[in-house]
Amino acid sequence: LLSFILFYLDNGITWHLIYNPGNNLQHGESYNWDLFLNGACNMVNGFLGLPWLVATTVPCLVHLNNLSEKDKDGNIIHVQETRLTYFFSHLLVGLSLLFLNGLKQIPLPVLLGVFLFMGLSSMPGIQFWNRILLFFQQPLKYPERPYTKYMEAKRIHMFTVFQIVFFLGVFFVQNTPSIAIAFPFMTLLCIPARLFLAPKFFHGWELCLLDGYDEEVEEWVTAKEAAEAGGQDN
Repeated sequence: LLSFILFYLDNGITWHLIYNPGNNLQHGESYNWDLFLNGACNMVNGFLGLPWLVATTVPCLVHLNNLSEKDKDGNIIHVQETRLTYFFSHLLVGLSLLFLNGLKQIPLPVLLGVFLFMGLSSMPGIQFWNRILLFFQQPLKYPERPYTKYMEAKRIHMFTVFQIVFFLGVFFVQNTPSIAIAFPFMTLLCIPARLFLAPKFFHGWELCLLDGYDEEVEEWVTAKEAAEAGGQDN
């Protein structure tokens, strides 16, 4: 049960980040088979005693960024969607079994540095991280975003603190050996917290601006600007 929760959340989070409409991916319904295929492969692997497959969020984000064409503001215009990069990257992973003796000579800090680099390189595209940086900036210097334009700074910080609390909770449970087994449940609690607890402290339009899809945010901004224009005309 714990493995199911962890794998489902890991795949779901990765799917949510990668297939966000703002990334302008074009393959459409073919992506809906991801979770099914992952579950089917894990079932077969389980019968054979082989390792389970699980999504790796950071490499997936790095891969998406490497294949994307962006505008000057960092928004994705187009993604070169191809199966070849997936095929060759995993082919190389398989071929690495032939060089295990050589790989053992690589110092562990070097390997950890690779993961650190992948994590750091993906952070500028994560809104949560960008909002944490707002704590150290003057409001007049905030980057122009819908939430910085229409929301008060204290409300933005309040939502960021809300997320930090749950992030620290997950981090604490994961790194405490006596209760680390409950890590998947702690991660799962973030979902009802967002669905039922956050609306008690934030308005629906604020949550839309802070963590809604780009299309939802644009729709809200368009409606807001139209309402303001109508008010000025009256």
